[in-house]
Amino acid sequence: MPRHAAPDWDERTQAYPATQTRRQPQDAEAEGAAAPYAGEARTQTYARQQYAAPPQRPYVAPVESPRQTPFSPGGAQVPPAARQASGRTLSWLLRVVALACRLYAIALAALVAANAVVLGSWRIHVVELTAAFTAWLPSSVSGTLVFQTPFGGVLRGDFVAVAVALFVIDWLLVRKARTLGAR
Repeated sequence: MPRHAAPDWDERTQAYPATQTRRQPQDAEAEGAAAPYAGEARTQTYARQQYAAPPQRPYVAPVESPRQTPFSPGGAQVPPAARQASGRTLSWLLRVVALACRLYAIALAALVAANAVVLGSWRIHVVELTAAFTAWLPSSVSGTLVFQTPFGGVLRGDFVAVAVALFVIDWLLVRKARTLGAR
């Protein structure tokens, strides 16, 4: 008999007998009191339940499985010529965007150098170009990090920051364009 089993455990069937007795503590009220279980032994019978057989399902003919295709890590089968053409088109587009970023970054770097020194009569044209390029900068960056230089001009830190970011973007786009063009 298991240690935790009740005293009426039946070893042969390894189950409780059909009738179990539930006893109340002896200090409960006497018989006939208002409490439903007070001082009396209640017997509860656990009858074996009869379950109905599951309903019969109508016969359904099996369906033919779909054609099995081998796994391809590249996804759907795309002809190599179409993949190369799309790769070349995307590579060309990335190179054009990279060139635009590079030209804008070079123009900003030239304006930083021109603003850092006093150019005399050219100063009016440099200020006009600076105003035009400032309009293209994000408003959160525009006009920040501007310092006086010993040469009588100003160092535009916002132009420097944007130029460096554009050079990094240019480098990343050209790198991606090379990998797409090589496919």
